[in-house]
Amino acid sequence: MPPELDFHLHPELDPKARELPCTDKAITYRTALAQALVDPDPRSHRAMIEELQRNDIPMHTLAIHLFSPVAAQLGRLWCNDETDFIQVAVASTRLGMIVNHLSQNRSQTIRAREKARRVLLARTQGAMHTLGVSIVASCFRDMGWDVDGGADLELDDSLYMRLSNSSYSLLGISVARIDEVDECAEAIRRIHTNRSLDRMKIAVGGPAVMKTPLAFQAIGADMIAKSALEVMQVADRLGA
Repeated sequence: MPPELDFHLHPELDPKARELPCTDKAITYRTALAQALVDPDPRSHRAMIEELQRNDIPMHTLAIHLFSPVAAQLGRLWCNDETDFIQVAVASTRLGMIVNHLSQNRSQTIRAREKARRVLLARTQGAMHTLGVSIVASCFRDMGWDVDGGADLELDDSLYMRLSNSSYSLLGISVARIDEVDECAEAIRRIHTNRSLDRMKIAVGGPAVMKTPLAFQAIGADMIAKSALEVMQVADRLGA
């Protein structure tokens, strides 16, 4: 197994990731979560939601040490033909529901605080699997950011309208395929022509960036995030 894949399946191998609170506790849920996602009985993943709601594991720790590696494992099973498309689709949908439910539920406590930082999340048109965007959004919310956009926002006029009407500290773009580098670069060039957005940082991530990060180094982005952990580190630096 390539070393870079080890970190996706086992982020605890990264010393910085191991510093997150409740890391070991989050890891213990991996097998149970993976089983719940493929269990024909929908009560299994609902029970998992209730179990995770009861624990005291921070959302960003769950994102790094539970949701991301389980999602990576689903992708690996699909690529190795160890499961069929329907099973992966159902499991991914259930995982997305769990992430969104927990993230929205916990963000209620954050809304009471004044948010100094806002992030706008968007994706390229080819990013049909939007689970990663949901995981990233959960990280930002847990760290006190106001999150706008998300899996439904593409690189189109809707994005530029939001940028014109609101102020953001960061724009995060998820890129699904390597052939979308030009689309992403063009969007960044267009944003850079608007001087009112000079102070906003732009970060790119997603499956294509994770697989071929060098292809994105010269497209004008301020940051390239190859994992959920790197996204969290970006949020931490900008939120300081």
